Amino acid sequence: MRYRLSMPEPHTHLFHVEATVEEPGPAVELVFPVWTPGSYLVREFARHVEGASAEDGEGRPLPLARLDKHRFRIETRGANRAVLRYRVYANELTVRTSHLDATHGYLNGSNVFPFVPGREGEAHRLEIAAPPGWSVATSLSPWEASAGVFTARSYDELADSPVEIGAHRTLRFEALGKPHEVAIWGKGNQDEGRLVDDLRKIVETVGRLMGGSLPYDRYLFLLHLSDKRRGGLEHATSTTVSVGRHSFFPREAYEETLGLLAHEFFHVWNVKRLRPAAFVPFDYGREQYTRLLWWFEGATSYYEQVALARAGILPPARWLEALGKAFTSLERTPGARKMSLEEASLLAWVKHYRQDENTPNSAISYYLKGELVALALDLELRRAGRSLDELLRTIVERHAKDGLPEDGVERAAAELLGADAARAFFDRFVRGTAPLEPGLDVVGVRLRRRPAQALDDKGGKPAKPDEGPVAGFLGADLAPGPKLAVASVREGSPAHRGGLYAEDELVAESGFRLDRGALWDRLRERGPGGKLALTVFRRDELVEVPVVLGPPPEDTVFLEPIADATPAQRAAFEAWSGGSWP
Repeated sequence: MRYRLSMPEPHTHLFHVEATVEEPGPAVELVFPVWTPGSYLVREFARHVEGASAEDGEGRPLPLARLDKHRFRIETRGANRAVLRYRVYANELTVRTSHLDATHGYLNGSNVFPFVPGREGEAHRLEIAAPPGWSVATSLSPWEASAGVFTARSYDELADSPVEIGAHRTLRFEALGKPHEVAIWGKGNQDEGRLVDDLRKIVETVGRLMGGSLPYDRYLFLLHLSDKRRGGLEHATSTTVSVGRHSFFPREAYEETLGLLAHEFFHVWNVKRLRPAAFVPFDYGREQYTRLLWWFEGATSYYEQVALARAGILPPARWLEALGKAFTSLERTPGARKMSLEEASLLAWVKHYRQDENTPNSAISYYLKGELVALALDLELRRAGRSLDELLRTIVERHAKDGLPEDGVERAAAELLGADAARAFFDRFVRGTAPLEPGLDVVGVRLRRRPAQALDDKGGKPAKPDEGPVAGFLGADLAPGPKLAVASVREGSPAHRGGLYAEDELVAESGFRLDRGALWDRLRERGPGGKLALTVFRRDELVEVPVVLGPPPEDTVFLEPIADATPAQRAAFEAWSGGSWP
């Protein structure tokens, strides 16, 4: 197939597309995907298609019918070429969708281009007519050195190769003998020289971890800098990462940005070179189910931190701090005691990407818990003289061609740990909902808990444990912003028992106006067992909600080195983290 993409008026957010099918037969069907690999939600991309018409190679009109929400059918009347012309409205700036305005055009092929069923494996060609002064950044291969014309070996490759069109800045570096580019759209506070140096360290660290070579000829990082958006989507030879324009300072924010870049780059192996067998081949017309997303996303989240630590970017003490925050988030998610990792993976289509105020009480993120289960599995393997690195390389080598079977991780773990030990681990932490017990002592670290002293997960002024009275626990997470709007109410908490609702706006306590500081002062003043007489706006009606505060739960988790760690534990820590004993 051939496609021609133009954008004569970028400010209208409309891509103009011609999709040409050679030798279409008596009739040809063109199908727009309903989802894009790596983002497990049916997004119905064809809803943005408008103005569709069909013609033959000579410009004569052909009958066109829309069969359903995402399929078109052209009656060719014997023509040896069929052309579908249409426009795509693109005004959703995320890594998984498409966006066009006066500053740039960005697209994912699955959003914009249809395929012909049965011909996905043929070569696909893309011609881009960019506005004057704009250039194209994509990992697609140039077609016969033609400016603005690119080729993909299949529809899968076309759909897997995002395109940035605009006046972006391009940085270049080489790592492990391969060229890499960073195309940056938007303004931010990045130090581009430092960014390139750190990306080179990440690429080299991950490449060596995976055997010392890179499975591509060149790689492209597409970096979008805008407001506070954050996200990434992996591709075989590129990634798109969106972060806030000021996400490069202070140091903690920069580490988070590098972690996201490392996460998406690690997917080169763990989801692109290796993917679930259930996704072979991709079915762009419906959901595809697997119980392995905890591995493909959770283990990748674990390795993003490993990569930063072993690259010398994330000091060991900071890594332990980050792991402590992850454990704290897990402790504060009641859904972790209801939903297993396998179920969370299977239900991603209706759970992970469709969260609501009850999600923390009913579900668990396979990113969050998957990261910590990957850590626990790594520690179990290290106790047995092996490692998760070894397991990962084994399953990539073994299953890259045909996909990872649903029991592929467990079977590989059984070979290294023994069948009984592996089954027990997976029964408890992957198929079950047992509290996670990582064997941190093997690397000379211990996990400790202390009572929560923060107002909520989204803000408030926390007191240190030795700073005055202990605050009473409310159990309502507040949304960011000037209003005290309840984002969610933790199941079983005082707020839950007292009848506080999500979306309630806290306006007063005992008749006096509240802000965040005043609420925090009341929690400390009343303490555990104390009472709050809250006045809230609920659907524009004033409602009184009395709440009896509880004791702060011991759900703040931190990791610390064992003071009297043995030389073997210290050596194991340094082998695990790639850094010095803290």
